[in-house]
Amino acid sequence: MVSSAITPTRTIAILIGVAVVAVAGFAVVRSGVFEPETVQGAIPGPGSSSPSASVSASRSPSTSPSPTASPEPTTPAQIKAKNIADAKARLVEYYETTASVANNGYQDWERKLVPFWGSFEIRDSMGVAYEQSLGAGQYTTGAARIESAITTGYRAPEPNYERVNFEVCVDFSEVRTFEKSGEEIKRQSGVPTRYYLLYEMRHHGSDRGWAIDAEDRQVERAC
Repeated sequence: MVSSAITPTRTIAILIGVAVVAVAGFAVVRSGVFEPETVQGAIPGPGSSSPSASVSASRSPSTSPSPTASPEPTTPAQIKAKNIADAKARLVEYYETTASVANNGYQDWERKLVPFWGSFEIRDSMGVAYEQSLGAGQYTTGAARIESAITTGYRAPEPNYERVNFEVCVDFSEVRTFEKSGEEIKRQSGVPTRYYLLYEMRHHGSDRGWAIDAEDRQVERAC
């Protein structure tokens, strides 16, 4: 997601129901080729979203008692639910970080974003686009809105290396991208402002945790 990244959301909501499907055939940034003409904004920026309780812990008023810690999951169902929630939270964190990077002219993108990318394909394709945006002095404003999201896949070939797939509908209509001069970069004619993005998240072990192995921008699938 780059050249305009994916900024603040009105709602990072409804993240995410559960279903199990095969992961085979998942495209990596459109089979490893980044399509800059489809990029329309940054993922949600810090402080601009209203995440649901399923994404992050609800913040109780100061008069409310402190919540008790949840017990560690022990059953396969509990472990699966926790893994999906953790992967989801990591994806939201990535959206927020991408937003802050894009809104700040893509400064320091490598240090901030590379830890979120779990494959060489997505790292290389995204990295090229971010470096081009930085060099050109581009930046973004506005807010992308996640309108809906579901979990479409879960696999646990072995502990600590699980995979989760998400399908997300994102609205980019309020996002604007600018040249260094301040001139707005118009969206390509015919590209919808709302479409689906597919993600594959994989746990990369205790030292690294969850990262994005693949992203597929399904621009042809307006939502």
